[in-house]
Amino acid sequence: MAPSGGETGVTSHREARDGEMIRTTFDAVTEELEPGVLLVRLSGEIDIATTDFASESIRAAIAPPARLVLIDVSAVTFCSSAGLGNLVEARNLAGEHNITLALVGVGRPVDRPLTVTGLGGQFRIYATAPEALAEL
Repeated sequence: MAPSGGETGVTSHREARDGEMIRTTFDAVTEELEPGVLLVRLSGEIDIATTDFASESIRAAIAPPARLVLIDVSAVTFCSSAGLGNLVEARNLAGEHNITLALVGVGRPVDRPLTVTGLGGQFRIYATAPEALAEL
């Protein structure tokens, strides 16, 4: 059975500069597009405060009987090195389970860190989920 629903993680922590509370919001929703094909929609900020939520959502999707997992990052507003770690973990996990993985909707908040680190070339990247489905 495919995972469904979403999990929203909201955390607050004091900012070092002035003691103000900083709020970080993240959401993940997984949808089964067809048998064996899952779309994981990530939104908000993927940073040290939300990386565990992202990891749980990704791990739940990248498991048999899935054969293709698309991670939609079009609504991600910030991606730290912890977020990149989530994507690398997804890629490695997909390889272990012989599951095809692709990123869709990669905008500047995700593209920039992928490009700067050289990780972009390690992922299949598509503009939209339908485009990825047509090719994969």
